[in-house]
Amino acid sequence: MTERLVSKLHVALLSYDEREIRVRKNYLEEQNPAICCVCFHSGEELLRELRQQRSVDIVVLSSQLEDMDGYEFLKRLNSLHNRPLLLLQGDDWYSDATASFLRPDGRQYLPERSSLLDLLLDLRSSTDIGIFWVLPFCKQLYAEWGIQQPDVNCEYLTTALQVVCGTERKLAVRKEILQTVAEEHHTTVAAVDCGMRRLIDGVEKYNTEAWQKFKQDYGLMGHSVTLGKLIYAGRQKLIDSGTQGRKAGR
Repeated sequence: MTERLVSKLHVALLSYDEREIRVRKNYLEEQNPAICCVCFHSGEELLRELRQQRSVDIVVLSSQLEDMDGYEFLKRLNSLHNRPLLLLQGDDWYSDATASFLRPDGRQYLPERSSLLDLLLDLRSSTDIGIFWVLPFCKQLYAEWGIQQPDVNCEYLTTALQVVCGTERKLAVRKEILQTVAEEHHTTVAAVDCGMRRLIDGVEKYNTEAWQKFKQDYGLMGHSVTLGKLIYAGRQKLIDSGTQGRKAGR
C-alpha cells in the first residue's frame, strides 16, 4: 500500500490480560509501522466504539474478556451492520463451538499459528491483496471520488471488493459477487445491483480528477462503466497500490 493508506490500518487488540495485549501492541507497532493498535479489556467497550463508527479495521481476539465470554462477543459482533474484520488468535478457538459463530463472508480469520511473530506475519501478508486492506483502501477511494460517508451503496462496493479479493478465480458478477453482498447486507440482489449502479451514476456526475484518472488507468474511458468492470478495476487498483507501496519501502 502507499504510505498514506498503510497508516490507516487500525487494529483493536482484545483480551482480559492487560500485560498480554500491551506486549502485543508494542511488538506489532515496533515491527510494522503500518499497524496502529488500541487495547481493550472489555468487549462492551469495544462494541460501543464500533457502534459509534470509530475507526477499527481489524479486531484481534486472543482470550476471554473481563465482561463476557468470547462466544458472546462473537455473537454481538456479528449483529453489527458495519463490523470490522476479525482475527481469532490462539489455539482455544479450534472447536465446533467457534465454527458455529464464524460467518462465511470473508470477514473472520482463524490463523493456524499462534506466536506473536506469526500474528505479525498474518497481518503483514494481507498487504498484497488480502481483505484486511480493503476497508482503509475503500475509505480513501470514496473520499477521492467525492462521495460523503456513510453511504450504503459504497458499503455494497466495499463488500464486493472483499469478495473478489478473497479468491484468485474470476467470479460471476450477479450469481457469486452480488449474491454474497446481498446476503451480507440482508437485502436482495436487485437492491444491491440498483444501489451500485446509483453509485456509478453519482461518481460519474461528480467526475473528480481522481475518478477520471481511475478510469484512464484501468481502461474505463470511453466505455460504459458496468458493475463487473468497476469491481475488478477496484481490485486491480488495490493490487497496484500494494505493489507501489512495497517498492517505495525498499
